[in-house]
Amino acid sequence: MQVVKKIIVMCLLCVGVFSCASNNSSIDYRTDFDFSTLQRFTILPIDKAAFSNPKVSEIEVNRITELMDAELSKRYSSVSKDQADFLVRYHLVVEDRVKVDTYNASVGMYRGGYGYHYGMQSPQVKNTYYEHGSIIVDIIDKASGDVVWRGSTEGKVKNNPKPAERDERVARHLAELFARFPPSVPD
Repeated sequence: MQVVKKIIVMCLLCVGVFSCASNNSSIDYRTDFDFSTLQRFTILPIDKAAFSNPKVSEIEVNRITELMDAELSKRYSSVSKDQADFLVRYHLVVEDRVKVDTYNASVGMYRGGYGYHYGMQSPQVKNTYYEHGSIIVDIIDKASGDVVWRGSTEGKVKNNPKPAERDERVARHLAELFARFPPSVPD
């Protein structure tokens, strides 16, 4: 019986660890495009409509642009728009979200199932309000003007972190995202 309990505990721990280590990025791309032709890029300015959301700041936009340029410059050359093979356009979305947790609290002798319930049981509801941010990146083939790759990364916006912590967090998210660009097309 002890062995069964240990196996159950280990399984629950594994589920907990793997659920926390989820990748919050996703990609989509054109399978008929030859990504090996891309060598030089330029990042397009963000659409000014993004600033209509008061949660989007110019400081954050500049941070993302610089970190994206640094990440892409590891494999590609950053050049002016007229010399680029591909253009990078991105969108920043910050929105309010609510996480609702419900659970039952019971007091006294309590028996579940179809039997009698002794004591008191009351549902508890906990609402957690937070900001959720997404960075959506489009890679545009300059020759055709078509979007050939789209990636997005998202996560919970931390309250009042230091600028260095923000840099590290955004850089990590962008590194995870651009690790999947160019896409590895199976043979």
